[in-house]
Amino acid sequence: MKHTTPKPPEEPTRAIKGFDAGMKCRGFQFEVGQTYRHEGPVEDCKSGFHSITGHPLAVFEYYPPAGARFCRVEISGATSSNDGTKTASEILTVGSEIGFSDLVQEAVEWVKSHATPDGESATGDHGAASATGDQGAASATG
Repeated sequence: MKHTTPKPPEEPTRAIKGFDAGMKCRGFQFEVGQTYRHEGPVEDCKSGFHSITGHPLAVFEYYPPAGARFCRVEISGATSSNDGTKTASEILTVGSEIGFSDLVQEAVEWVKSHATPDGESATGDHGAASATGDQGAASATG
């Protein structure tokens, strides 16, 4: 008899979701604190519950900053994403409602988590200098 270990459930993915002023998206009514399950296939731009899983400010491509509402959400189950920015999901849990300043903070955190050093940096036995405008700055470490 073969023994298999059950696969642990995947952790939900955090995302941002936009709504109209009445907390509707494409005619579907949402409510903070509720979990929704899409029945049927999940396909980006066609079916499922859509949210932003890429740069948080991409939500403005679908909902303008003025007059819309935004929430942190968690998505799970079947997902579909063509561009890595917007994801359709089978299951969506609507978390806390957030404002513009929260979206900006989410964007800053997203950029920091996706940033990688590009090019050379001067550390160790070498220094770095830069000059801009009427004044300059120089530093050397090591």
